[in-house]
Amino acid sequence: MFSDLVQKSAHALGKALRTGFARAGLIMLSLSLTTTAQAVWQDPLNTPALATEKAHEALLLDVIRVDQRLVAVGGHGHIIYSDDQGASWTQASVPVSVTLTAVYFPSGDYGWAVGHDGVILHSTDGGKTWSKQFDGYKANEAMVEGARAKKAKAAARLEEAEANGDDIAIEDAEIALEDATFGLEDALYDLETGSTKPFLDVWFYDAKRGFAVGAYGMFFHTSDGGQSWQDASARLNNPQRLHINAISLVGPQSLTVAGEMGMLLRSDDLGETWSVQESPYDGSLFGIVAKGDKQLLFGLRGHVYESLDGGVVWNEIDTGSEQTVLSGVVGKEHTLLVGNAGSVVVFDQSLSQPEATTLEGRKGYAAAAETSDGHFVLVGEAGVMRLNAEAELIHQTISMAAGDL
Repeated sequence: MFSDLVQKSAHALGKALRTGFARAGLIMLSLSLTTTAQAVWQDPLNTPALATEKAHEALLLDVIRVDQRLVAVGGHGHIIYSDDQGASWTQASVPVSVTLTAVYFPSGDYGWAVGHDGVILHSTDGGKTWSKQFDGYKANEAMVEGARAKKAKAAARLEEAEANGDDIAIEDAEIALEDATFGLEDALYDLETGSTKPFLDVWFYDAKRGFAVGAYGMFFHTSDGGQSWQDASARLNNPQRLHINAISLVGPQSLTVAGEMGMLLRSDDLGETWSVQESPYDGSLFGIVAKGDKQLLFGLRGHVYESLDGGVVWNEIDTGSEQTVLSGVVGKEHTLLVGNAGSVVVFDQSLSQPEATTLEGRKGYAAAAETSDGHFVLVGEAGVMRLNAEAELIHQTISMAAGDL
């Protein structure tokens, strides 16, 4: 999933590359031009990622540790993986060349990656090879179907209110019907426009149940491992179709989604039902990390908030940095928040005592993962960077190995 770096964004990158990398925003289409006099467009949803020895030095927007392996995703459909703590990387076989914004593995073998043009990819071999499950064309069709159902439900609600003669209920139903009508108009427009909306994050509970979220309120669910995806946006109180930048597990059965304009929603039944949380901030939020009942919520311009009661009450904390925070990772000894202009904020084991630092080069970082040896790998606008357990740069050459492309 840096203007707010891809908002993981093309508002700012195209998440600022989200004034950081932002995972939500208007996303630019990726065009492929030939060298002939007349440019020929190739749909990146049907164009495999090109093999390159420089994928580890190019734009990468997310990274995750899968057992002993690291998997990172980014621009041009690049997916790379490492089995040696990030010292060397191999490029995976990927059937698309769109920008990929997020990746998640609920187990060692099964993983999903999402990105621009509504793409959802799936791997069954730990990230070595990928297949396309879903894309923006299918997403648009599903959202039209969902919008029609929502409008029909709103119309029935208004009819019932009018029959009961309840003026307040009638007014509420009229507003709901108006919102549903606008939503259907938007969905029909999107269907005509094409597969332009990006997914910005993905999360799976197990190999069957998962969610993909993104720009303009995209919220899709699967219960069969991605064989089918359903538009589940009607579960959320998001009539403005605000960008959903992140979805995170914050408790055994609890999920939180964060997005633009301070959007903060919580589910305590693994995504079946959602309620609005009081948000401490009205700007874009890019994610949340949790350890026990303590949570850290982060967003634009260095705004970081902590909750000691599972997200009920939030208090802003001074991290010493005003740079936009795009992602975070909870490690064994330290928790890292990373973002724009080389910004890294290091917390101790209890998610306390933040210390801000700026990495040399001041490149934007979109995500981080802890390696199995307690070090960290960061990814961003300049590819892969390695840090030791104290969040200090490891000055060692990072290489790309030959893959099976």
